[in-house]
Amino acid sequence: MKKVLHIVIISSLFLLFSTCEKEVQLNIDEVDSKLAILCDFSPDEPFILELSKSKSINSTKLVSNIINNADVQICVNNQLVETISPLNVSSDANTKYQSSVVIPKVKQVYTLKVEVDGLEPITASSSIPEAIEISHSSIGEINSSLTDDNETVSYEVRVGVQLDDPADETNYYQITFYQEVVSSQPSVQENQILVIPNDGYSLIDNDIANNFNLIDGGILFKDLTFNGTSKEFVFQPLFYYKPEDLNTNTTYFPKNIIIELRSVSEEYYKYYTSVYRQSSQENTPFSNPTVIYSNIKNGYGIFAGYSKSTVKIPIEL
Repeated sequence: MKKVLHIVIISSLFLLFSTCEKEVQLNIDEVDSKLAILCDFSPDEPFILELSKSKSINSTKLVSNIINNADVQICVNNQLVETISPLNVSSDANTKYQSSVVIPKVKQVYTLKVEVDGLEPITASSSIPEAIEISHSSIGEINSSLTDDNETVSYEVRVGVQLDDPADETNYYQITFYQEVVSSQPSVQENQILVIPNDGYSLIDNDIANNFNLIDGGILFKDLTFNGTSKEFVFQPLFYYKPEDLNTNTTYFPKNIIIELRSVSEEYYKYYTSVYRQSSQENTPFSNPTVIYSNIKNGYGIFAGYSKSTVKIPIEL
């Protein structure tokens, strides 16, 4: 009898909840498109801006990223110094604009102004911090081996990088490593290949172990624990390369490890830090969402300056 009663109760509850099901319509207002800008600029290089349009999450409209009619201005002290023209127009890429007159200088504040018909005008400002030189660099133990395909060589190299951090100010840095691969062909310069490490860094100094972000094969951090001191960091990036190309009968070998130290603006640091944190949470569904930082007023993206210094260290496997 009890068993029958349990069945009746369960059946009743199932019928009750099934009859209460109701399709819920969510009324979400469509957000207007806004301009999105991507521009990292450095000394003595032209401004190159990548323009696109944002799209509302619930929009069914096709949004073209071809923006060849934008009024793009670079200003200094509220004075126009150049109006920039589009560099390329492509159906499958965002439109790029490149300056031809103004060349960025260190510590000069630049203001970007962009207007496009039908979209809200945007502005952004940033400057280039002074370059911090790499005061010392070194290469230690190298461990190389063939990968599973028996065609690719992987090697892990211990790299030391020292810098002298200015005191009494917050400084932001990005250290990136490249592998310079040279071919056996006579036109060596044309066959130089810069390869970013494929994997992370098994050795990261304790001073930045909990205060770094990975970005484009490099490490982004600030001088939170070593302000005003001379500091040496030890990293261990992992590289891959193919020694032979049987199709062209060409051999390749690594020639140098290139270390690039960027001194980046606060805007640069905040933007790429938030991008890294968002991407690292993609496979963590219950984590708190990360809002991408932007210094673009009335739009999205980043307009930020940086300076850099580089060194090359010869390497032999």
